[in-house]
Order: sequence, then C-alpha cells, then structure tokens
Amino acid sequence: MIMDNGAQRRTKKQQSLCLTALFCACTALLLACHTKQAYTDKDIVGAWKIDSIFQYTNGFVERKGVLDPDENIVYEYDSKGRLIMKKDHQQRNFQFEVVAGDSLIYRDAGGFFLVGYQILSLSPDKLVLKKKQAPLFPGPNQEVYEIRQFSPATVAGQSAKK
Repeated sequence: MIMDNGAQRRTKKQQSLCLTALFCACTALLLACHTKQAYTDKDIVGAWKIDSIFQYTNGFVERKGVLDPDENIVYEYDSKGRLIMKKDHQQRNFQFEVVAGDSLIYRDAGGFFLVGYQILSLSPDKLVLKKKQAPLFPGPNQEVYEIRQFSPATVAGQSAKK
C-alpha cells in the first residue's frame, strides 16, 4: 500500500493525538491513585463543636445547622486518647482512637466499641466525619449516612484547638 504525503501526515497526527490522550489518561490515573492523608490521634487533639450535620438518605439530603451555641456539645480530645463531651454543666467521658489513618472510633470506659466514623477532612480549622447508618427499609441499594462538620471550640475563654 502506497501512501501519499498527506496521508502520512494524517497518520502521524493521529499517532500524536493517541499518545497525548494516553499521557492524559495516565496522568489522571496517577492523580486518582494519589495517597490520601493519614491522620493520627495527635491531629485531632483539641476542642471541637458541631457546625452542621448533613443527613443523606437514598438521594435525599437534609442539613441541620447548629445555630445556638448553648445547644452545642463540646468534644474535647486529649493527647492520652480521652474524649470528654461537655454540655452545660454535664460531661461524658470516652476513649477515642484514630484507626488506619482515616477512621475515628469511640470506646466506653471499659474499652468496648461504641461508634465509628470515617474522617473525611481534618485541618486546624475543620473536622469532617462521616457515619454510615442502617438502611430505613429492607432490601438492597440503599445508602444512608450522616456527615458532621466541626470547627474549633472555645473552652474557658480560650481556644482549646492547638
């Protein structure tokens, strides 16, 4: 098969486009496989309060904002793995642990598992936790979860987040 000069240019252009597309696909794949942030117990130490709660139920989303600071619970995480939940003049004590770099679990005083969350985001000014919940109806293809967004809390007149 004999190709004229124009056909050879079109073939080289097609090869160039294929190589460019392959490069872009490999770059996108590498970015998608980028390792996620691994958190530790030290990263969460400080006092946090809930700003909002998003409830996702099979495609429906409800946002609940916490507007009244008197209604908010303060979650104080210390460097020894203790969590103190405070509201008004009451408090509850728990243990916490960051597991596998992306999950936060609470345990009671006896060390028994209470609840687990996936850490979606954690920075000095924001903590976002996701908790999967049981389906509302029997059957497959249901997704129910809650996302809690926290910000640093003030304890005794000073910010407790370090």
